[in-house]
Amino acid sequence: MQINSERLTLRPLTPADLPHLVEYHGSEERVRYIPWTVRTADDIATWFDRARNYTSIRNEDGHLLLGVESREHNRVIGQLNASLLPGENNTASLGYIFSPSVAGQGFATEAVRALVDYLFAAESVHRIVLDIDVRNTQSIKLAQRLGFRLEATHIENDFLKGEWCSMHVFALLSREWQSN
Repeated sequence: MQINSERLTLRPLTPADLPHLVEYHGSEERVRYIPWTVRTADDIATWFDRARNYTSIRNEDGHLLLGVESREHNRVIGQLNASLLPGENNTASLGYIFSPSVAGQGFATEAVRALVDYLFAAESVHRIVLDIDVRNTQSIKLAQRLGFRLEATHIENDFLKGEWCSMHVFALLSREWQSN
């Protein structure tokens, strides 16, 4: 599976991508709001053995993982994940992480937009949600740029990396996306 946008190709990660993942998996700043800690190259290889099977939200495990390749940089600069939530609500949860070397260049917005298009059009998802730590201002701005609405703020609902964190829940319906 492959999704193309103006500057990016969203595609399954391959073993050749693993050295590039260290840029963001190994960055304390980048994983600050993500439920895993900094990963070494060996940690990434171990994780990849499991994650390489995340090929569709409609598979048994319900997970999709895509590398974000910049055609300008000719390498993976980030990754996106989507999971179909349990139940019959046809709701997908979305997450993303990008290399600090490409911050502020619009790649995250472009990649998330392309994945949202895909999930609504090709997978017929009804609703997409983003759970974002309230301190993650960059991610909040991205959600707002794409038209996600703030639906809730859960106060200290997540114990992450030794501290209680509050989370915003942003959401978008298929019919809202189509009207953009």
